[in-house]
Amino acid sequence: MEKKSSNMFWKPSKKYHLDKLKVGYTFTLHGTNWKITEVAQYDWRMDNSSIEYTIVSSSKEAFLEVELYKGDYELTYSEAISIEEAYLIDAIHTKEIIFQNKMYVLDEVYTGDYKNLTTYSSRENLECSLFYAEDEEQLTIEKWEDGSYEVFLGNELKAKKIKNIKEN
Repeated sequence: MEKKSSNMFWKPSKKYHLDKLKVGYTFTLHGTNWKITEVAQYDWRMDNSSIEYTIVSSSKEAFLEVELYKGDYELTYSEAISIEEAYLIDAIHTKEIIFQNKMYVLDEVYTGDYKNLTTYSSRENLECSLFYAEDEEQLTIEKWEDGSYEVFLGNELKAKKIKNIKEN
C-alpha cells in the first residue's frame, strides 16, 4: 500500500535560474518588489556573456545584470545617473572620476555587443569601463558605437539577495 503524504497540497518551491528569467517575472530585492520589463544580453567576446534585466518598482527603474561565472552567479544592481559627457571622456582617459565627493578608479574595460531580447534590436557595439570606489560601489561608463555615453551607479550583490521570484 502506498503511503500518502500528510500534506497533499505542499509543493516544493521552484528554483529559478537567475540568468533565465523573463519579462513579467517579479522578485524582491532589499525589501522592494521589482518587475522585469525588458531582457537584454551582453556578449563580452571573452567566452562570457551576461543578461541584463530592466526592472521597475513602484518608484523607480533600475538594472540587474547577471553573469554565470565558473558555476556562480555574479550580480550587479545599478541605476542610471547623469554626468556630463566631458567628465566621462576625461574619466576614461585619466582612469578616475569623482562623483558625489567619492573617488572611483578604473578597474576593468570590456568590449562587446548588446542586444535587447525584448524589442529584438540589432546588436550594438560598446565599450564598458568599470570604476570602483573604496567601498566597492561601482560606476560604469558605457560608450556606444554611435559615440553616445550612458553611466550607471551600483553595487555587486549576492544571489541570495534576490527573493520571492514569481512568474506572472
